Amino acid sequence: MRRPRRALAAGLAVLAAGIAGCGSDSPASPPAVDISQLDVGSYATAPREIGKPGFDRARLNEGQRLSSFVPLPMDIDPRFTAQPYSETSPVLAFIETLYHLDLSADDFKANAPGFIAGFYSLAYTENDILIATSLSNTVLLFPDQQSATSAAATLAQAVATQRGLSEPVGIGTHRDALAFWKPGTQELHSFQASGQYVIYTEVKDQAKITVDTTDLPAMVSLVEKSLDTVGARLREFHPTPPDKLTDVPMDHDGMLGRSLPRPNEDGFRNPPGLYDRTGALNLSSDPVRDKKLFEEAGVDWLAYNAGHLYRAENPKGAQLIRDGHSAPSKLYRRIGPPKNLPDARCREYRPKDVLTTRFHCIVSYDRYTAEVWSNQLFDVYQRISAQYAILAKAK
Repeated sequence: MRRPRRALAAGLAVLAAGIAGCGSDSPASPPAVDISQLDVGSYATAPREIGKPGFDRARLNEGQRLSSFVPLPMDIDPRFTAQPYSETSPVLAFIETLYHLDLSADDFKANAPGFIAGFYSLAYTENDILIATSLSNTVLLFPDQQSATSAAATLAQAVATQRGLSEPVGIGTHRDALAFWKPGTQELHSFQASGQYVIYTEVKDQAKITVDTTDLPAMVSLVEKSLDTVGARLREFHPTPPDKLTDVPMDHDGMLGRSLPRPNEDGFRNPPGLYDRTGALNLSSDPVRDKKLFEEAGVDWLAYNAGHLYRAENPKGAQLIRDGHSAPSKLYRRIGPPKNLPDARCREYRPKDVLTTRFHCIVSYDRYTAEVWSNQLFDVYQRISAQYAILAKAK
């Protein structure tokens, strides 16, 4: 009689485990992975300690910190939901001249003495930028109010001269804003000193440019609304004193140390760094989706390096990020995962577009989710495999 009782007990135990699993919030365990069998190419596979930054790197960290306090364009006006972020995007945090100022590095330095760091945001009302209105804000940080006020005046004049903006424009209640346009064009540029910041706002309506019409009051209204929102948000930022910049740690809880190091050929991309949940939305191509997704998953940090590495509240949250960023799409087709990493989700971008990276892979491990891109299939496989190995070793 003992064997039947043992069999019955074992069967009940299995049934109980199955019932418990059905009612549990815990995600299913991913297949076991032998990281020694992953093809990682020449990529690093171990977590690393991030040392103390040099002065210029510390300045850049300060610019990346600003990302949490420069409102997304969609938070200024809900029409601006199309962010052009991609792996080939221009730099967001910067410590030298920014390309859209149309000033050389030397001209920028001459007109902005004392400049510490800046952050740039941009979004469109449509995915098709040929018919879209764009709103961009650049925040430049200076050591004091006097430096910012002086830089606002000299930069405004330099950009107006460079772009042929011949007519000053008043911006509603912001009487200290220095705004210019070229009559007959649907493009407005504004510089305003706000404490130790310079806020540079640019509005451009490509559809009206195409049909050769103008609406200056609409542009003025948008710039005024933007300055109201940006100025209020910046009052919450506490800049690091210049002599303390190198004391601010580059890493947080080992996030950057867990991220896949970037190879030299990725040098054009945005500099590596850390972003909190708010700042991370600046690097999203779909900020409306990701704002909701990040909240649901409990994302608190994004490490940006050779790819994106998110930290969620728990493994379930990490899988929400994985599933949300690998969902079926008309623009992407699903492809198989790399060898020996079956839980990775990989896709190929269907249209031929030189601005969009062709292959994309994403995988979750514990409370982390990593996604990488490459134009070479073997390379995207090696990247996601190496990133997985780093996460597995960092436990």
